[in-house]
Amino acid sequence: MLNIDPITHGLIGAALANLSGHPIQLNDPIFVGCTLGAMIPDLDIVTHLKGRLNYLLKHRGASHSFLALGGMALGLGTLVYGVFPTSSWLTVVFWTLIGTLSHGIADLLNSYGAQLLWPFYKKKFTVNMAMVTDPVIFVLFLSSFVFSLNRPEFGLRSTLAVFTVAFVYLFVREIDRYKTRKRLEETFDAVRGQVKILPAMYRPFSWAFLLYEKDTVSFGIMKKKNAKVLKVLPQWDSEDPLINNALESELADIFNRFTPYFHVVRTDSPETETKVQFVDLRYWDKEDFLYTGEVRICSDGKITEERFYTFGSKKSQGIVLEY
Repeated sequence: MLNIDPITHGLIGAALANLSGHPIQLNDPIFVGCTLGAMIPDLDIVTHLKGRLNYLLKHRGASHSFLALGGMALGLGTLVYGVFPTSSWLTVVFWTLIGTLSHGIADLLNSYGAQLLWPFYKKKFTVNMAMVTDPVIFVLFLSSFVFSLNRPEFGLRSTLAVFTVAFVYLFVREIDRYKTRKRLEETFDAVRGQVKILPAMYRPFSWAFLLYEKDTVSFGIMKKKNAKVLKVLPQWDSEDPLINNALESELADIFNRFTPYFHVVRTDSPETETKVQFVDLRYWDKEDFLYTGEVRICSDGKITEERFYTFGSKKSQGIVLEY
């Protein structure tokens, strides 16, 4: 899947720079600071050098906090001012800060979220409204950018128009999410709180849903007015000693920090080991959940192995967690 997320952030930053009245020019410090500021938080991709699992845990973590966004704006803004000292230092830093803050706020829209209050609060915030890369938002801001390049005299109007349309689009999505939840509650005779609505992967005009019932947790897709259940998982026994052992594992800590929607399933086999599978319920990739894990426990309750799997690949060896 092509990741155009940083490009979307850059386009939003360029649109915000237009609000300053400055043109889109590579030698304008406002445009450069605001645009690069909107992209720079994603430099946490360097954490990928220590492995994919490290990247998944660090991405949108400390680098996306208000504290870090402010520090990035100060450093980047000062650097841009040093290269293009045509506006005051305070003005350049201010618009660079607008760019960095736009990155953190935009990342709240999807299910991955961001740790805005790190280090005081390490949970990720999310409003579960848009896909990781929303094609509608991308096309809107790309169109505004191209138009502003060709007709700079209308750049401010173009920016105001695209922000208005984007807010209307998100408002309409929020209404649709509310209606979808009510429809699902009626379909499954569920009460408020039993149904959670999430953005569907690869389907910008559909919703994914989680249905929590007494004995099961179901994952499905709501397309138009049709609900399709794709996976049904049994509820776990909170008094099961082996599951409780697994919930004290390093893998459990990873899933607890990584996603607010995880589930565990115990599987007994003819072998001596019991497997407790961890599932991130946010992302469904065609035939399986995108992120899963597995804790193996022997008959005496001792954990023998923990593995983290990405992209739902059961054929891969996964990432073995070492103590």
